[in-house]
Amino acid sequence: MHYRQGIARSMVVLIVFTASTGVAAAQQNEINNSLTQIEEFVATTLGQIGVIVFLVGAAVWFVSRRSADRAQWGWRGMWGGAGMIVLSVSYNVFVSLFENLAPGMIVPVIP
Repeated sequence: MHYRQGIARSMVVLIVFTASTGVAAAQQNEINNSLTQIEEFVATTLGQIGVIVFLVGAAVWFVSRRSADRAQWGWRGMWGGAGMIVLSVSYNVFVSLFENLAPGMIVPVIP
């Protein structure tokens, strides 16, 4: 009787461990998908806002005529928009670099 209880417990432990490992892997996959979507949203939004700010700044700068204040704000808008575009591209490069480096650095818990 004691031997059968040990086998039954071992089977229960094995089934629970397998089920929890599968759930953990599924959760990790969902988290990775969510993080990828957030990263793509941030990069796209940053780039699009940068283009809009650049174009508005260029328009203000070109139509400023003799108003030094408008010309200054237009110039700042152009440089700010250009900076946001560069930051968007740099962000993509930075994230993709670490996505490619991370799998080699992290010891896999679940094979």
